[in-house]
Amino acid sequence: MRLLKSFDFCLPNRSSCLSFFFSCKAFAVKLILLCLLLIGFSYSGLQAQPGNKLPAIIQVKRKAYELNIQPAGFKYAFKVKGKEIAGFHPVSGLRFSAAGDTVLYDAVSTRIISKSQDLLRLAVTNTKGNKAEVNVYLSDEYLNIKVKPEAGASYAVTSQPQFVIDIRTAPVQPAYGLGDHGGYGPSTNVFGFADNRFLNTDNGLRFVSSFAIFPAQGLGQVIFENGHKRIGLNSAENKMGAAKVSGINAYYFFGPPATIYKNYAQVKAKEGYPDLKPKYDFFELGYEAFGSLGWNTYQASVQKDLETYLQKGYYLNWAVVGSGFWKGERKKPEEGSTNSFGIWDDIAEPGRKDGLPNPRYPDVATFKAFLQQNHINLLLGLRTNFKAPKDAGGFYNPTNNGPFPLEGLQQNYYVADAQSKPIPYKVNFPQGNIYILNPDKPAAVQWFADGFRKWGVQGYKEDMMLHDGIKLNNDAKLNKVNEHLMKQGNLVMVRNSAFSVPGDIIRLEDTKHGFDQDRPVINMLNYAASGAPNVYPDIVAGKYLTLPLTEDQKKYFVRNAMFSAVSPAMSVGLGPWHMENPAYEAAVKKACNWHNQLAPYIYSAAVDAFETGYPTTLTPLPIAFPHDTATYNLATKTKRQYAWLLGPSLLVTPAYGNDYATVERRSVYLPAGTWQDLESGEIFRGPTTLKNYAFPINKIPAFVGGQGVLVKKEQTDLYATVFALMPRASTYRFTYPDGNARSLINRKTTNWQPDKVQVQDITAGRTVQAEYLAKDRALKFKIEAGHDYEISSSRPEKGKYHTPVNITKE
Repeated sequence: MRLLKSFDFCLPNRSSCLSFFFSCKAFAVKLILLCLLLIGFSYSGLQAQPGNKLPAIIQVKRKAYELNIQPAGFKYAFKVKGKEIAGFHPVSGLRFSAAGDTVLYDAVSTRIISKSQDLLRLAVTNTKGNKAEVNVYLSDEYLNIKVKPEAGASYAVTSQPQFVIDIRTAPVQPAYGLGDHGGYGPSTNVFGFADNRFLNTDNGLRFVSSFAIFPAQGLGQVIFENGHKRIGLNSAENKMGAAKVSGINAYYFFGPPATIYKNYAQVKAKEGYPDLKPKYDFFELGYEAFGSLGWNTYQASVQKDLETYLQKGYYLNWAVVGSGFWKGERKKPEEGSTNSFGIWDDIAEPGRKDGLPNPRYPDVATFKAFLQQNHINLLLGLRTNFKAPKDAGGFYNPTNNGPFPLEGLQQNYYVADAQSKPIPYKVNFPQGNIYILNPDKPAAVQWFADGFRKWGVQGYKEDMMLHDGIKLNNDAKLNKVNEHLMKQGNLVMVRNSAFSVPGDIIRLEDTKHGFDQDRPVINMLNYAASGAPNVYPDIVAGKYLTLPLTEDQKKYFVRNAMFSAVSPAMSVGLGPWHMENPAYEAAVKKACNWHNQLAPYIYSAAVDAFETGYPTTLTPLPIAFPHDTATYNLATKTKRQYAWLLGPSLLVTPAYGNDYATVERRSVYLPAGTWQDLESGEIFRGPTTLKNYAFPINKIPAFVGGQGVLVKKEQTDLYATVFALMPRASTYRFTYPDGNARSLINRKTTNWQPDKVQVQDITAGRTVQAEYLAKDRALKFKIEAGHDYEISSSRPEKGKYHTPVNITKE
């Protein structure tokens, strides 16, 4: 007996039907027809009624997977096309505690409560005699397991019962993802990871996602829980669980990575964690005052920095002033904060001793006008923590903080206990006790957004630094706030989030000279594997550099710039001219300009990622090439063969890590396909390893391949560059910076002889002037929004004008 897709009722056997026929001849014809119908009916059902003795295996088959359950121990396993991809846990597939307890007891028995085509309801008992209901919701390409234990008659019902619950299979590897928790190990392969307190416990763990993907097996998994999670991906088990919960809500996804990410994105949105469509601006070069000035920003210093960048030919789209713009003497507990809505430090205050200009931002209107004239978006730091009054252990000051902290108190807009009393917390800034905005109160979120609008800026760098993450027990504390601000049209840089990115980009934890430089690369790749590919790897050269710079710091500066250039988002802080080395400064400027030129291409990939869920902006190689075992363990702190796809046409391989000061060569793995060194034009056929490949400090570490089309910005125009290396016809879809207009570029020929190839604007019905770049073996032509293009070697029809291709030798 086995349980299949539709869970129909049991059927009589063949002998009983025939026996009944011979004993009741009067009904022979009807019974024959009935028996034939029942015997020959193609059914997918449990061949036992609920409550009957269960078979050794309960089996469910859907389009993309097969679920097998051993009732003893509620052990479960998955197969795809007959091959097991996740086996039975040797002890139990479920264990859970009694209500209010923390001791886990293994499941021992399983009983079917009910079944339908899309839902299997089971009753599971553990070794302690505690019972839980397990609901398995079945879709064609994924399933959802919900476990809800019973409190039991002895439990005192004074509050919602809390349990510890784990579900698990046998080990599965390799694995990638886990958000920030996947960023601090020796490799992007997180197999071996285990943490029974998986949540925002410190500043390094602010993007919290339990999503993991196993590309070799075609499996993905996630447990949705805002608080205390329990994750183990190691040689003992493949575990997802939670503590202090009334139940758990977990998913398994099946199929190739594109299918897994598509379904995961849809499920995230359904569960209340939507990703939002990014805007273009963040994908061009930005500036952060923190990288240059630290906490001590003031108007003259920021404006001087920006003016110097502009004078030296850097194009900046956005600038972040994260601190110091509020009123009050710096470093005094009574100073303002990001939530001193609209209260700039624009009036002199007597008696200050912080050594900074008094006031720091004396002419905000002029400062904003300067930014506007140079087409630079202004962003301020954002935190949702408000100062508590002094009698509650805080440093609220009405002059510096305005009425807003008290308004929040009066309206009950803060996280509170069961008696509606606001709970005090500690953060990195400001000092003293603070209260945290309750994100589950829409009125509170609206009030907060209305307050932030008083600053009169274009966007925000969200950067709450909570010391009491375990106490708050809510990794989604900023999701709804960031989502609301995004929907208002603000630029939003996310740092704190659970599962999704309800903003334009997501920032890695702070970087700095002297920190682990392998961490940002591994961290960023596992963000992408977690379904969050629009990653900003923090400021070029990090924070807190002091002048003069050492030679080691200068090499860090340049290598870090090249790493950032081939990342989805990039910003500068300390001016490269402070290196006092023209060659190094030129290399940094080259990296910045290259990133800016490619911003339209990168943004188009970001829109694709939003629409499909697949991490197109930044694709780790094990996800792009899931069956290529050579990709699984390249991104490690020992090999440092860091590589990813930046959009559909670039494989980037930055020479970065803790060897930044000495690295000159790296071994580069090129997967299947044709790859062309972006700078030298040399072509390679993959799969192959380029041993000891040279990476001079000023080299853009990129290879063209994949779809072989790049779109670059030149002044206000966009140009497509289509490379000849692709052996077959293809279509590239480009989304313009407005996020809506599109162009298709169809390659219908592989014959790239300049005198035989032509580019047609098939929307306008005309031939396009194109330039043939001989060194690159590529065609370059201007594109227009809403127009589609076709590259062919066919001669134009008689009577039509054939525009020749200009040849440029480089």
